Amino acid sequence: MTALRAQSVTERFSKASSSYHQAATVQQQVGRNLLAYNPIRKSQLTLDLGCGPGTFAPQLKKFSEHLIAVDLSAEMLRQCQANEPDVIAIQADAQHLPLPDNSVDLIFSSLAIQWIPNMKSLFDDVYRVLKPGGSMVFTSVCEGSLWQLKKAWRKVDEFDHVNKFASRVDIERAAKEAKLEKAIGVIRPHTFWYSDIKELFGSIRDVGANTVLGSKRKGLIGRQSWQQFSRAYESFRTDDGLPLTYQIYYGVVSK
Repeated sequence: MTALRAQSVTERFSKASSSYHQAATVQQQVGRNLLAYNPIRKSQLTLDLGCGPGTFAPQLKKFSEHLIAVDLSAEMLRQCQANEPDVIAIQADAQHLPLPDNSVDLIFSSLAIQWIPNMKSLFDDVYRVLKPGGSMVFTSVCEGSLWQLKKAWRKVDEFDHVNKFASRVDIERAAKEAKLEKAIGVIRPHTFWYSDIKELFGSIRDVGANTVLGSKRKGLIGRQSWQQFSRAYESFRTDDGLPLTYQIYYGVVSK
């Protein structure tokens, strides 16, 4: 990750550290699902990669002798250690893990790797630190996510208001090139419903996920543009509210 990209993502997640737990409906549901994919039931050393405020530390500790939490955001790590004091917290880039070769039994990473532009570099380091027979279980926001947002913004302008996410092919190719063996690779759609556009945007902002990497748009969105966007998004409303759909890749790879 370039320094500029890393700084932008880190700042957003740091600002969201206090609101994350309450707002992270998407993250909590996806993370709970991911725990069920874990093939390792007893781990000497587990790594929670992109741990956030340590949402899943209690579950990971149940079968881990030692748990290391890694995140780019120091604020997120402080929240994690405040909740779980015995967890080892390390501020680091997922592409450059400060861990010895062949040292980790399990890497758990939920909704973090989509922020890494070079997945091959990530998986190379995953391969390096995993023990032979070790596994990584992970989720990533995938191509086709947030399509309602993208379609509504196209009624306003041609700028990128939504991140471009990796495809299933991109993810699996990067893992294969890093010599990791795929055990599971599935995409599951998740749709969440909101009462209005303010609540919908809050669900993204309050977990720090409102950074659009590579966007060329500068400045704030004007009132007229916002109203135009809101009207466009209202066309998706159903009896359940305003929908927002994520395509989530669930993966398990092993060394």
